[in-house]
Amino acid sequence: MKEDILNSYEKVSLDYGYNSNSLHKLGLDARRIEEAASKQILEVLGLEGYDVIYTSGNAESFTYLINNVKGNVVTDNDAITAICLDSSVPVSMNKNDINEKTFVSVINPNFYERKINHLDLNFNKEYDDLNKYDFISIEDDIPFFGVLLKKKNINMENLIHGGKSTTKYRSGTSVTPLIVSFSKLVKLKYKK
Repeated sequence: MKEDILNSYEKVSLDYGYNSNSLHKLGLDARRIEEAASKQILEVLGLEGYDVIYTSGNAESFTYLINNVKGNVVTDNDAITAICLDSSVPVSMNKNDINEKTFVSVINPNFYERKINHLDLNFNKEYDDLNKYDFISIEDDIPFFGVLLKKKNINMENLIHGGKSTTKYRSGTSVTPLIVSFSKLVKLKYKK
């Protein structure tokens, strides 16, 4: 982890280490910087009309995606394949298995010529317009933390129910220092 990201984590922990779901001033201040961090992630990546869902990393993001798939999956990502097999979701690497119900998840966007639903950005530091993907996941340099970016017009079942968080999709108390540090990481690593 880069020193400036670690310093950001430490500063936010000391200054905003409060539950951002609370209605008192300290909680509202924490909520404000979380919202600014989410906005920064979307701006750096050039995304419009996306929800920012913070997760514990790619395993959680991928599992959430696969649990919402209605058809088969075609992927070049071994982690997605393993989750599909554990979840009894039909999966292959064969482009000929793509049909109108197929969820296509890729590491290498050049691997498939047809529509791609999900891009794992960890392996794509050089990318074109990300707005063409329904979902984008990032897990990078901050242990046990990641983000799943979802187009707002796509409905999904909630990952965790009950309570508040940064979105309705994953309930629970937000970890403000991780959110702010992750947005800084995205800015440092992906800004063009």
